[in-house]
Amino acid sequence: MRIGGLQKTSLIDFPGRVAAVVFTQGCNMRCAYCHNPSLVIPAQFEALLDEASLWDFLEKRRGRLDGVVVSGGEPTIHRDLPAFLRRIRSMGYEIKLDTNGSNPFMLKGLLDEGLLSFVAMDIKGDPGDYKRYCGAAIPAESVRASIDLVMSSGVAHEFRTTAVPGLHTLESLKALCEMVRGADRYAVQAFRPGSCLDPACGQLPAYDMTELLLERAWFEARVKAFELRGAPERLAIDASRPGMGLVH
Repeated sequence: MRIGGLQKTSLIDFPGRVAAVVFTQGCNMRCAYCHNPSLVIPAQFEALLDEASLWDFLEKRRGRLDGVVVSGGEPTIHRDLPAFLRRIRSMGYEIKLDTNGSNPFMLKGLLDEGLLSFVAMDIKGDPGDYKRYCGAAIPAESVRASIDLVMSSGVAHEFRTTAVPGLHTLESLKALCEMVRGADRYAVQAFRPGSCLDPACGQLPAYDMTELLLERAWFEARVKAFELRGAPERLAIDASRPGMGLVH
């Protein structure tokens, strides 16, 4: 397995668990707004983590960590992912997979084998126009198949979209939420400027979440849980006082 990084402890990446996060190296998408180009662009790859050191670390952390998050890059492009996850599972860890949903065949095998306790799938935008959102010709059928697999799996899950200025609108985000209607969770995370795969994208302003805050109830009515990530803390909706709108 090509391991590009390891976060030894996380309290937020695997809901309800203390986890380590393993980052695989390589991705089949080229999202201009990606904040991890060193895991995506071969010319920017850093030295791989020695796999033996990972197994040694996980062995020593048994009983102190509950789970392992396998993220990327994109984990499902690696043929040895199933064997890698089997070994993690054999050590007693629960596994959360972060995926872009481009490989439903791999995803189905992992779900059928019972290797996953949680799946977080990114939905970049309208599956019928994916190249616009992720810079790669990913078949719409693959994205939709992965959504269906996750939602019918019985495994805890979330779908999430990074909202980017000029790329996403309130209407397009509503359409994506409708696509995963009934899901455990749909999260919209606000793009933040900084180091991006496309340097020009890093100069964009942060995504304005005001409309989403105002329409929060619409989203909450369609999924079991709806979350806004990166909304300014100074803005909130006073849901207990109809008509009050934004509270500063």
